[in-house]
Amino acid sequence: MAFSAQISLSVLAHETSATDLSSSLRVTPASYAQSLNNGTAGNQAQLAWSATKTLSGASQTFSLATLSDVRDGATVTVTLTAVKLYYVRNKGASSLAFAGAPFPAAGLTVAAGAVAVQSDPSATGMSASGVTVTGTNGGSYDIVLLGNGSVS
Repeated sequence: MAFSAQISLSVLAHETSATDLSSSLRVTPASYAQSLNNGTAGNQAQLAWSATKTLSGASQTFSLATLSDVRDGATVTVTLTAVKLYYVRNKGASSLAFAGAPFPAAGLTVAAGAVAVQSDPSATGMSASGVTVTGTNGGSYDIVLLGNGSVS
């Protein structure tokens, strides 16, 4: 299985101020772009896994070593051994807390309607283990993980 990913993030903010005699426009641009090619070295990854999940209770836990997925019509198990990028989008009305690797040791809280992204394109990437998501019953989120591992 060949792998490649193009990651881009762009922010463009405009601020306009007006005085009695003139107005000014302040533009604040920021952008990030990263390519990951097939492999396990720096700037490389082997697979992607994504899901839309809903909490059925106050929390849920899942292992990055046994992620279920459907590929080419067959149910498979995705095993992540290192994470090069995570993306989380909270689709609910309450904040969600993410704990376990690859998230920061102190945990990660994603506010309602917010997104969180972290990239580590180094050869080792971020650790991959069990993840616990805590929030309100019915809380929904999208998650995308890019990294190293296997599909079986």
